[in-house]
Amino acid sequence: MKKLSKILTFFYIIFPLVFVPYVAAKSANWFYLLGILCYYTGVFLVAIKQKIIFMIPLIFCFWFWYTYDFSIHDFSFFLLACMGVGGFFYQLSIDTKKFTHRTIPENKEAFDYDTKIEQMYAKLDQHKQLNPHIKITPEIMDVIKNEIFFK
Repeated sequence: MKKLSKILTFFYIIFPLVFVPYVAAKSANWFYLLGILCYYTGVFLVAIKQKIIFMIPLIFCFWFWYTYDFSIHDFSFFLLACMGVGGFFYQLSIDTKKFTHRTIPENKEAFDYDTKIEQMYAKLDQHKQLNPHIKITPEIMDVIKNEIFFK
């Protein structure tokens, strides 16, 4: 699970350095390389928790699209998409890291609990073998639980 967090961190750092030059070369327009700058601007804005600043390029793009018609081949769309994808990948990486660091200790506690339950059942089977004529009562179960869980 921690490897996924490291892979996503590596991915959001390396992604624009591979994808954006590929798109720029494919379209034969090197102005698309500004997408790298916009990508890392999106990462920076999410990292400093200033997501409201995303509204400025969004408002500009809405004005541009209203004035000159919407097209996914415009620079404004590509640059806004790079900024949004940068923020999205960074946030995905951070959320994955928080999730893995939050759940791993809980899984360890759950594993310890399962181990103690197995010990309790083993002790119960041992008690049944030593005393086959005695019925297992709730009091005996409480004594076995207390021995396993609280000592």
